[in-house]
Amino acid sequence: MLCGSCLVSAPPWDGALAALIYDYPLDRLVHRFKFRRNLICGQVLADEMLAMPGLSGAPHPDVLVPVPLHFTRRFMRGFNQAEFLARSLGRQLGIAVGADRLRRTRRTPAQSGLDKKARQKNIRGAFSGQRLRGLRIALIDDVMTTGTTLAECTRAARLAGATSVSVWVAARVPADGAQVS
Repeated sequence: MLCGSCLVSAPPWDGALAALIYDYPLDRLVHRFKFRRNLICGQVLADEMLAMPGLSGAPHPDVLVPVPLHFTRRFMRGFNQAEFLARSLGRQLGIAVGADRLRRTRRTPAQSGLDKKARQKNIRGAFSGQRLRGLRIALIDDVMTTGTTLAECTRAARLAGATSVSVWVAARVPADGAQVS
């Protein structure tokens, strides 16, 4: 099912799956995982992703590619939450993980707090891809807010030769930005 925004302006990826809606109390779980390195919370998110409608029975990608962090942010955080999710999914589904297939080429300010236009400007040209020629990939991330980071990663993957790009996220902020009650 396509959201209203996607009907107006199609995203660059071929398909997207989101396990959950990003709202309270899930936002607390994601925060504990991402910023407090609570890997149990991360495993709960990965397990929810494994149960995503549309995942079973569909052809799987050749490789799972986590959205990369700049090396300075990865060092400060101690890990890449998207890579954790990708590795967990890869083990369970028997799909290779290509954590080195996309690289963040420049450090950008955090996307949180920025509107869609500012996010697009902030992230433009921040990724490059390698060794993706002829591969079907799934980009893995924790949360899709406006989709600008995933769109930029999709562009870099396609430039590196990916034949199809799908997006798999643990949670999706509602397309209209409204909180779910």
